[in-house]
Amino acid sequence: MLATSVRGTAALVVAAALAACAPQYSADRVGANQAMTAQTVSYGTITGARNVVVEGGQGSQLAGAVLGGVAGAALGNQVGRGTGQDVATVVGGTAGVVAGQQAGRAAASANSVEWTVRLENGQSVAVIQSDPVFAIGQRVRVTSGGGQTRLAAI
Repeated sequence: MLATSVRGTAALVVAAALAACAPQYSADRVGANQAMTAQTVSYGTITGARNVVVEGGQGSQLAGAVLGGVAGAALGNQVGRGTGQDVATVVGGTAGVVAGQQAGRAAASANSVEWTVRLENGQSVAVIQSDPVFAIGQRVRVTSGGGQTRLAAI
């Protein structure tokens, strides 16, 4: 029973780790789902910028929680005997889940920039993108499609 549980946990950790490794797109790097699809192109001027933190997905937190829980339970299992050992295992596992989830969240976070663009039609849009860096007043091309928007200098 324990071997089955360990195999299941290992498979879950591998799946969560792979989900956390999703590619990061930018103005020059796009997903395959955007190839050979029509996209809307607008032009505008950068009017503002603010720093933001992009949080990692649930996969990173899950992987951290699972790894932390397993490690915490293993460490807790080394303490005492009998009921005391059982209690230490549960406490260690619980603490490991919390610490691992926080570590997964921190590891998957990235600094980025929210750019505000005033389009030629008078509307404003905000796009979170870290690369490339623009200057206030710089003209940009705004490409939207497939649920994603990216900026590029013109």
